[in-house]
Amino acid sequence: MTARRRRGHIIHSRLAALVSADPAARRRVRALRRALTGATRCTFLVQNDPDPDAIASALALRRTLGFSAARSPIVTVGQITRPENQRLIAELHEHVRHVSKERLPLLAPLVLVDVQPPYFGDGLPDVAAVIDHHPTTDAYRARYRDVRTNYGASATMAAEYLLASDEDGVTTKLATALLYGIITDTKSLSRAASDEDLQMFALLFARADHVALRRIQHPMYRPLALRRFGVALEHARVRNGLAYLHLGTLPADQEHIVAQLAEFCLGMAGAEISAVSGVFGGKFAMSLRSLSPNAKLGERIRKRFSAFGSAGGHPMMAKTVVPLPLWKKAHPFRSQEGLGRTIRRELVKALTGSK
Repeated sequence: MTARRRRGHIIHSRLAALVSADPAARRRVRALRRALTGATRCTFLVQNDPDPDAIASALALRRTLGFSAARSPIVTVGQITRPENQRLIAELHEHVRHVSKERLPLLAPLVLVDVQPPYFGDGLPDVAAVIDHHPTTDAYRARYRDVRTNYGASATMAAEYLLASDEDGVTTKLATALLYGIITDTKSLSRAASDEDLQMFALLFARADHVALRRIQHPMYRPLALRRFGVALEHARVRNGLAYLHLGTLPADQEHIVAQLAEFCLGMAGAEISAVSGVFGGKFAMSLRSLSPNAKLGERIRKRFSAFGSAGGHPMMAKTVVPLPLWKKAHPFRSQEGLGRTIRRELVKALTGSK
């Protein structure tokens, strides 16, 4: 072992020991286990289009609790659409099951990861635990909840649970997934990252498979998706610091495009906030990005759009998904261009605080 690698190993070991010995982390593990007293299984519920942060966190928490993948699945009411998230699942040889909302009572007790019950609308049955870093939007019941909005990623929280229960439990595969979760949710520690995220990033970096990580970060795109990127960008404009683009109707499995284009459009000259929307299978989805946390995107979008569908996120990144019939009833439109105009009009009101 070279001197450099030896120093890295020593630093890594010290970081792991600090986290695993943290009394607060150990108390949280005990409280989580109490919430599932008597249960030999549970179901890990993530958001409708789960991201790496949610997937990795659920994997780590399942290992913390000692439950098997066969009896304690990770489920979503939606689908994984983004190519890099599909590649993550493939690299990990894991599975995220699609279930209908009506089946959730049969899968209880539920552990919600990187999401909270109000996201799903009406009350969920038998919520044993909620572990998340997003702001709470409404009241709900859960036997145990750990919501830390100062954390940039739920993966940091989940890694703390696992290290506190088993210092050697963070395998190479889990370290790779958790590291990618932190990378994606904090944009490589450049967005809303806490000291805890930074510390966990350093710890996981030493254990991760970086060859696999590069494969995950560079997924393959279909020619159709790339063509849509080009056509859409031809019509992108910036007005008063807002880059907004409506893509029209796309295949239901291409919803990830709005998030990817929102990231890209934030680099347009004059843009301080970017928003990209599109129609996918009877609903429209819109992703937003900002250069500054002062934009308070999650809070502002939630206030304006949550009456019609799911809406929320972080100060610098947010998303809303709205069924078209509900939106059209309050915001009549006749074409995709008309729909785009109604969305932009309400978006501007949300961002400026006007009525």
